[in-house]
Amino acid sequence: MSFAFIRKRSKNYIVYLEYKDSESGKKKQKNMGSFEKKRDASKKLNELKDSIYNDELALPNTMTIEKFLIDFLEKYKVNLSITTYNCYMRICKKYLIPMLGKYKLEELKPIHLQNYVDDLVGILAPQTIKIHINILNLALKKAYRLRLIRENIVECIEVPRIKKFKNNIYNKQDMIKLLQICKGTPLELHIYLASGLGLRISEILGLTWDNIDFNENTITIDKITVRNEGLVILKTPKTESSERTISAPNEIILMLKNYKKKQLEAKLKGEITNKMNLLFFDKNEKLIAQDVLSKKFNKFLRENNLDHIRFHDLRHSHVTLLINSKVPIKVISERVGHSNINTTLNIYAHTLKEMDSEASDKISETLFKLG
Repeated sequence: MSFAFIRKRSKNYIVYLEYKDSESGKKKQKNMGSFEKKRDASKKLNELKDSIYNDELALPNTMTIEKFLIDFLEKYKVNLSITTYNCYMRICKKYLIPMLGKYKLEELKPIHLQNYVDDLVGILAPQTIKIHINILNLALKKAYRLRLIRENIVECIEVPRIKKFKNNIYNKQDMIKLLQICKGTPLELHIYLASGLGLRISEILGLTWDNIDFNENTITIDKITVRNEGLVILKTPKTESSERTISAPNEIILMLKNYKKKQLEAKLKGEITNKMNLLFFDKNEKLIAQDVLSKKFNKFLRENNLDHIRFHDLRHSHVTLLINSKVPIKVISERVGHSNINTTLNIYAHTLKEMDSEASDKISETLFKLG
């Protein structure tokens, strides 16, 4: 690859071209012009760079999309969580490579990507298609930086509109009913941790006893469960903000104390060993997969004739209750581990809009209906 640069010699600015000699393989430099003024040298430099860019793009580029995507993901892996990397690789192998992999990078046109997206509409959810587009965008951005393509053509395509997601939540009465019904069941503590603290399912299943401070009544989140090649493992949370220590209600702390007592009794009897010091584990004392708990929760709701929500929706219900209780958004955002306050505002915009309407009604009653 050739490149150009400016070097000042005496009072003049000289533009040089550095290139590799095709016969000797050695680097050589060529004087491309001397200028008294730097702006003239810069102009020449830019012209030379454009010429180099166009010449190098004209060289035959035989790399296929399949080869480039796999190579890109392997190198980009360090920037992704295990679950995200596995997700991206699955999408590449199942969709991107079979449908686009045969094309050479230089042959790929906006129409190819648009057809790819259009073919998936109605088959996959818009949110999922957006992940496909994100993979292509990341990969083709790199290809553009490496001058393997003239432009990032992802910017040329139209993407399906994603409908604003509205969470299914339980109101206060629904939550109280759920907590009453779950008492004494195997899911009791899981449901209380999600409802009372807003913990994610992966955070609950990643808890170890050293995360519970019974003196300060706090719970520290520093691990989550993820699937990696079929195995459930522990890893640090995806973002720094997800690692946090939060105060827990006395009722939940008491439940944890009783739960630990029962676990210690089982350990003394030799019924369990719990070498991983986990709060929750399966019959083989292994980590529990998130989907396993989700299925058990769904079954619990059906058996008790409760309205269907996802286990994760307990977290949304928790946050909504806090908002309705006038807890400051910043406090809520930090407690649930959002990366910034805008994340909280965006997710719970519907609830906040209802509160804004309520605020309007209250100011109307306070100021304008005095008589």
